[in-house]
Amino acid sequence: MEDSANNSTRVSADLIVPTRTQPTGGLKHWCWADSISIVLLIILAAQLLLSSSRLSATYDEQYHLAIGLYYLRTGDPNFIPAHPPLVAALATLPVANRNLVVPLRDSASSAVSNLEYSDQLLWRLNPNGPSIVARARLPIIGLTLLLAVTVYAWARELFGPISGLLALTLLSFDPNILAHGNLVTNDVGVTCFATLALYAFWRWMMRPTPGRAVIAGLMLGLAQVSKFSAVYLIPVVMIILVTDRLWKSTTAASRLSAKATLAHLTVIAVAAYCAIWAVYGFKLGTLKGYPFPAREYLTGLQAATTLIASGKDSFLLGAYSPTGWWYYFPVAFAVKTPLPTLILIGASFGFVYRRGTWRLTLPLLISVVIYFAISVASPFHIGYRHLLPVLPCLFIFTSQLALINWKTSPQRIAAVAAMLVWLTVGSVLIFPHYLTFFNEIAGGPQNGYKILVDSNLDWGQGLIGLRKYMTEENLSSVKLSYHGTADPTAYGIKYEPLPSYPYNQWASDTVPDILLNPPNGVYAISANNLQGLRFKNHDLYATFRQRKPDAVVGHSIFIYRINGTGEGNPAPPK
Repeated sequence: MEDSANNSTRVSADLIVPTRTQPTGGLKHWCWADSISIVLLIILAAQLLLSSSRLSATYDEQYHLAIGLYYLRTGDPNFIPAHPPLVAALATLPVANRNLVVPLRDSASSAVSNLEYSDQLLWRLNPNGPSIVARARLPIIGLTLLLAVTVYAWARELFGPISGLLALTLLSFDPNILAHGNLVTNDVGVTCFATLALYAFWRWMMRPTPGRAVIAGLMLGLAQVSKFSAVYLIPVVMIILVTDRLWKSTTAASRLSAKATLAHLTVIAVAAYCAIWAVYGFKLGTLKGYPFPAREYLTGLQAATTLIASGKDSFLLGAYSPTGWWYYFPVAFAVKTPLPTLILIGASFGFVYRRGTWRLTLPLLISVVIYFAISVASPFHIGYRHLLPVLPCLFIFTSQLALINWKTSPQRIAAVAAMLVWLTVGSVLIFPHYLTFFNEIAGGPQNGYKILVDSNLDWGQGLIGLRKYMTEENLSSVKLSYHGTADPTAYGIKYEPLPSYPYNQWASDTVPDILLNPPNGVYAISANNLQGLRFKNHDLYATFRQRKPDAVVGHSIFIYRINGTGEGNPAPPK
């Protein structure tokens, strides 16, 4: 692959290296790569739409639907203060004008729990909850496509159009992006707006004008109100700027005077807080007795910080912990990132080392390192989805491999192409169960429940698959232990409830007789419940774990048939 930029020269037998450490591509002229990028975007949209229709509502979706609808109907952003309202409000726009019953409540009252309220809203008071979820997923798909366009544009502007295509391909077939790119949660939302904020800030550094400063500030502000974890961007942009000046980079921002830099940063900060204030309805609160704009944002940020600091029960490699492990996210990244992507990321580090152009990619690496370090230090270890914001920067960083000279290094180009084919095939094979993806290091999705559960594997998305299995097997009912907030009957499932989470909880240390000596029937048990993730007694389903399942629906719901003959019955507990 040859770099299309005119200002590049060959300095080695196998590399094309820019003569200056500045962007080689541009966005001014349309080229053939832009046409191919549109095809990739269509493929991405198709994957998201088709997989969405095969997934039941996941655990957090009803909460975000409640946040968005409550905010749009009342203007109150504090339904769940630990989550800002932007992404939820965008998601619920397609259903906001429908004749939905949205009950009012005092958001400061604990008389009605968030679970009970969102359950009433989606599954009890309004008909056809699955249809509401499907419509609300469409704006999230739109944000995923916006993220893809941003990744393509930034990589294209940095390294050229072929690099843009490489970055876009890595994103379009990444199972983790595809898994969350159509769910009504704020994980892809914060990934999209954080990437936009970094891109806008980088463009301001290339040409620091007041207009670009305003855009950078607005994007930074929107990232903050997409998810509170986006606060990491504040130290990131400051460190990027300081490093750029200390290294005397060729960016235009590094040549600004201290006074001019301070003025531009002031514009960025003011624009960012204006965006935050706008999302919070331009309301004034009080801070130490004085009027303060968007005071509710600070309250929510404090609530989110408290929630994260308190930790949550985590599962890793068969062990449980209320505060997690420092190596949780490194392990999760190693087993849930596609292996060809990991190989390409490693190769890109070697490529950059040979080129000696670290400064050009430093904004990307600083963002990845700081976010990953914060994640490792956090005691809140419940899913790979919290690593999504690092993926776009890694895809853009890896896109430099497109600068390899195909004339003198055909083997390396063939290796990169093979990795992309591997990635694409793996993505196609896991469809539509992207959420359950585990790479070859982990032994594939069938082995994933032994390594990670929660939103890494089983997030309540398997009810449609279970209904299909019941139809194929002519089952009128199952004994169901479901980990999720959706109503199984809304998806056409007739069942007898077993100890589950969050409904039908079993808070005792003892094991009920139905699990010790299960009567005849077909048992459907979610992977999270099978591993006892949220139960006081993690071995509640130990007797079922000791036997091989008769089937596994969507890699997340384990089927056991008890026939009363002794054949295949669970072994007695030890």
